[in-house]
Amino acid sequence: MKNKIFITLLSTLIMLTISAFAPLSKAAEHIPDVSKANSYCAQGDKILDYYETLKDKTDGEKYLKAAKYYYYQASRVDISNQNSLIGIARIALYQGKTRDAKNALMMALNFDETNPRVSYYLGEAFFAEGEYFQAIDFYTWAYNHGYRSHYKTNYKLGVCYEKLNDIEKAELHYQTAIRINPKSTQAKNRLNELHTIDTDYKNIQTKDIKNPARYNDEQIDKNDLEKLNMPNL
Repeated sequence: MKNKIFITLLSTLIMLTISAFAPLSKAAEHIPDVSKANSYCAQGDKILDYYETLKDKTDGEKYLKAAKYYYYQASRVDISNQNSLIGIARIALYQGKTRDAKNALMMALNFDETNPRVSYYLGEAFFAEGEYFQAIDFYTWAYNHGYRSHYKTNYKLGVCYEKLNDIEKAELHYQTAIRINPKSTQAKNRLNELHTIDTDYKNIQTKDIKNPARYNDEQIDKNDLEKLNMPNL
């Protein structure tokens, strides 16, 4: 009888111990693997950077799908990873889905509102919609928090101010962009246009800037596609 009681008590104690440690075990399973997530994102970024260099993007959808695969893998191991959300937003922007891009970026902003990269791409989303005042707000925040020497931020600020007829600020940012990347023809061409415009600036015929060519900060080898490590989807 005593043995039965002892065994029953021991079994109860074991069950209580297991149930006490179960939540800890479950929590351990969901600990974000930041390093692995960032590794996935780096691969996705590399593919998107290559996609940007393509002059003919008729067959570019496969690159967007490949990049999306890596970003989703990143979000699976670290749901709060901002780089994966930024990557998903970039893809949405390339596809003209600005609302989806802004949704992903606002999620990223909730995780860390101080990240200038998130603000930069929010600027890109509003820029794509022609909302230049809002774009300036986000570009400027990025500019003041680490992107002062970022070519694209200065170039896009220049375009926004040019569109809003603030020639002085447009010139300033184009000149800064040229100093950052002297080889860029984009900023030089726009600056030259500003120097040759009529006094009636409103009648000037400007270029279509909805999808301007972008300067790739980190050039990659176009001839070596194997480096992209494209997944089999």
